Amino acid sequence: MNNMTADLHVFESVSAFSLVVVSCIIMKKKSIVREEDAALCARLLTQAALPAFIFFQLSTHPLSSHQFLMVLAMVVTGIISMGAAWLAGKALRFDRQKIGALLLTSSFGSTALIGYPLIQFSFPNNPEALTDAILLSELGVGLPIFILGPAIAMHFGEESGNTGTKTSIFAEYFHSPIFFAVALGLIIAPLQIPTDHWFLAPFYEALSIIGNAVAVLACLILGLQLKIKSLKGIWTLLIISAIIQMGLQPWIAHVQAGLYHLSVEQTQVLTLISSMPCAVLGSVFATHYKCASDTTSALIMMHILLSIVLVPLTFAVLNMS
Repeated sequence: MNNMTADLHVFESVSAFSLVVVSCIIMKKKSIVREEDAALCARLLTQAALPAFIFFQLSTHPLSSHQFLMVLAMVVTGIISMGAAWLAGKALRFDRQKIGALLLTSSFGSTALIGYPLIQFSFPNNPEALTDAILLSELGVGLPIFILGPAIAMHFGEESGNTGTKTSIFAEYFHSPIFFAVALGLIIAPLQIPTDHWFLAPFYEALSIIGNAVAVLACLILGLQLKIKSLKGIWTLLIISAIIQMGLQPWIAHVQAGLYHLSVEQTQVLTLISSMPCAVLGSVFATHYKCASDTTSALIMMHILLSIVLVPLTFAVLNMS
């Protein structure tokens, strides 16, 4: 895929994704679906669709050396971005909780909720790109966010002494269907089990059907939860977090892709995944530890809206050559 075609695909993908989300918002306004339905959709996504999607992709595509480098680039990108957010917060003399909110919305991208559907749309019929995206999301973002996210919210929040909640959130990930799907997929892939065998074919076809619901469920969840909250007093936070999350992060990832000699397609996947708006989980951690949860939620919602413009723009600029 050349750069111009890739830029067009990303723009079309973000626009299509946004239109589906808007459709969900309209359905909510007409009471076809309700805001309370978001909880059910979230359970279906995390307990069924995502695990099926992840296992199907990983179990049918063995790991390669370049994917380890991509994951390394993602982890390094997140750590550098976190440091940049902390320095910005200190330089502008934000209070403790605002610095925590800034870190939570400048370090971890919404790779599963938004990233997977965009990769599916932008790289149609390309299972290698999907596998790269899953590994980047689960190993390069998923593990760091479940390790560092609670630690950041706890350190900068009011519940700094509550270590039990941190442990429970961290342990919950390692008992989740998503973690087991990643682990089993990585174990089974090297065995190269024939998925077209008469006994296994229906099982893998079922996984494919369930996994195809990821994009629809993600759009439903965003449409049901999306609200325009007051931005009074947080404009500076929004500008800084958006620049770091959807500007600095993809640039750092893009530079590393060149250093690691990744292919054009691998670089495009890495750049796109690293340019995602901040993860919705940030508001969960902020709420647990009373770390400016309202501010964090407002920043997350605005990130999602800004991503409609910033993700295609950043991707196009970085892929110019």
